[in-house]
Amino acid sequence: MTSKLPDAAVPSVDSESSRRPANAALAWMQLVRLPNVFTVLADVGAAFLLVAGGGSPAGRFALVLAAGVALYWAGMILNDLFDLEKDTAEKRQRPLVSGAISLSAAKLAGWGLLLLGVLLAAASGYIPDPNVSTTWMPAAVAVVLAVLIVAYNGPLKETPIAPAAMGGCRMLSFLLGAAPVLVVADGMPVVPRYVLGIAIGFGVYVMGITTIARDEAVGGHLINLRTGFAVILLGALLLAFAPGLSEPADRASWAIRPGSQFVLLIGLIVLPVAIRGFRAQFDPRPAAIGNTIRAGILTIIPLAASFALLGAGQFWAIAVFALVIPAIALSLRLQVT
Repeated sequence: MTSKLPDAAVPSVDSESSRRPANAALAWMQLVRLPNVFTVLADVGAAFLLVAGGGSPAGRFALVLAAGVALYWAGMILNDLFDLEKDTAEKRQRPLVSGAISLSAAKLAGWGLLLLGVLLAAASGYIPDPNVSTTWMPAAVAVVLAVLIVAYNGPLKETPIAPAAMGGCRMLSFLLGAAPVLVVADGMPVVPRYVLGIAIGFGVYVMGITTIARDEAVGGHLINLRTGFAVILLGALLLAFAPGLSEPADRASWAIRPGSQFVLLIGLIVLPVAIRGFRAQFDPRPAAIGNTIRAGILTIIPLAASFALLGAGQFWAIAVFALVIPAIALSLRLQVT
């Protein structure tokens, strides 16, 4: 083809090579589902902000955010590695199936990021600070999360408990954010009931999304659609009422008080997801299911911003909510599922 073009129209070696990094970068962004990473920054960050009352100690905050991202990206890469045969049949545009990224590079990145995430999490508990005790809790949460990531992508994915495993990953992601700043009593970190309640709420919410997503490629199975929709709503209820599990001492430093207004806020955030999920019950095509999943995933960011508002005030809530902008912008070009 190029031999028939005028010399001026034939791409030079330099122009071809200059385009490769951009194409490779796009493939990697798709492999790690880049739009979704902002949901991880949101829930890990919100957990830290809620418990610490702000972004201090900054070193612990930065390290635990980086750990959350590394573990999430590891999970996304390992997902495609484990699903290679299935994607070859159903999703030939995926980066590994298309050959845009080599299997050896993906394996190195996936397993390397998994290890890096655990190490970063462990380090986040030992950054010295006069107001916060050193703690092994982030390392423990990260190890359990890493094991669950591998288990989900491997032996659990085709089993009925796969959505619960995915929800468990998101629950642990929230706990990871809180872990570096938990109070330590007699050498043991103390996980407040409200923190555990919020973490479970996020886990149940994502379990519902994952249940709906099980048949996304071929159209919805009514049992999965209805079960997933109900579980999403249950997760939203848990998120709305979990702050009520806090003790007066926990709420003493909060920027706002949990109550009916907070419950209404969570309800309004989840409403667009509920509407899409309801419509999908009557229109179980892949496109309708995909829209429900996309909305459900991206809604994690404003949900997390609500908890940042609760514990750390308006500035941090706006900072977390602003993650919606790059997430939505990137989701217009990159798949989130």
